[in-house]
Amino acid sequence: MNDASIPRRQTLLLALCAVFVGFYVVANLIGAKLWPFTIFGLMPQHLGLSDQAGPFVATTGILAFPLTFILTDIINEYYGQRVVRTFTILAIAVSLLLQPVIQAAIAVQAVSFSPEYTGEEMRRGFEIAFGQSWAILAGSLTAFALGQLLDIKVFQILRRKTGGKLLWLRAQISTLISQVIDSFVVIFLAFVIIPWALPFLVGTNDKPWPISAAANVSVTNYAVKFLIAIAITPALYLVHYLIKAWLGKAEAEALVLEAHPSDPA
Repeated sequence: MNDASIPRRQTLLLALCAVFVGFYVVANLIGAKLWPFTIFGLMPQHLGLSDQAGPFVATTGILAFPLTFILTDIINEYYGQRVVRTFTILAIAVSLLLQPVIQAAIAVQAVSFSPEYTGEEMRRGFEIAFGQSWAILAGSLTAFALGQLLDIKVFQILRRKTGGKLLWLRAQISTLISQVIDSFVVIFLAFVIIPWALPFLVGTNDKPWPISAAANVSVTNYAVKFLIAIAITPALYLVHYLIKAWLGKAEAEALVLEAHPSDPA
């Protein structure tokens, strides 16, 4: 054949893989930063979630994770659960492969051309920003894997129950259930269980978080993730529209049929 171009369905698959892995890796890189906020002035104690005064606290990783929610359901819809599992494994593998590079970047000396900061201060700032402990990494990877597997399974069950209809319902319920696991596992593993059981993985002298603090951050992370997931539901339909426009309606429907051959006729 003279035409060496990649079929559109393969181009789409590569693009979805790149964006999915990219956003997951970014979420991991920025996830060590904790972010205080209020909801229109409301704080946890106003909602009965805490006995102590103070704002909600969430990890900034939740700013990147919502797109992975959309992509998980999109990939599942057009390529099936086996491909989603493969992408999940790839995302975890890439995160692990990047760790030696990140650690090397932290270790090398830094040069400052600004009189306001010394080279060591810049290196230390880089370490604080990107030098998350192995406990956080282990918690994040474990939570992501468990959450993804649950999301895939729930989405597939709901797809069969709804006959491939009600996309918004399938996406929201699968996210609602899977993110309970993801939100609580990552915080309790990274900041409570591992620092208590395996303190050498923490990399600092930090003590395990109190259960109440871990529960507060977990609930906040979950609530914010789910609210964002609901808010970006239109984006889910927009991506579906763009895929159909890119592939053509007939090709898109054929792709869905191949991904879910057991669907009722």
